[in-house]
Amino acid sequence: MTTTPTVPLPAKADAVNRAARTFVQGLATDVAIAALPVIYDAVSGWDGAFTSEYWTVVGISVMKTVAVAAVSYFMRLRSTPPGNRPN
Repeated sequence: MTTTPTVPLPAKADAVNRAARTFVQGLATDVAIAALPVIYDAVSGWDGAFTSEYWTVVGISVMKTVAVAAVSYFMRLRSTPPGNRPN
């Protein structure tokens, strides 16, 4: 079995790739956070879903995801992963 060596992505392309992955992972968490009160409301009869407080929490959660993705992008540009370092 032979393995083909992979060529590392340029730093900017790798940074965009990592930031996009981080964003999608964070957004999945945000969707779960948004869904929990709705599910709880359906099961318990609680009337707290879709209030202004609910949308504030969802908005803060999404802003957190955007901030973490931006940090991921800039951190990748500043530091080279071990696999991308020249020999």
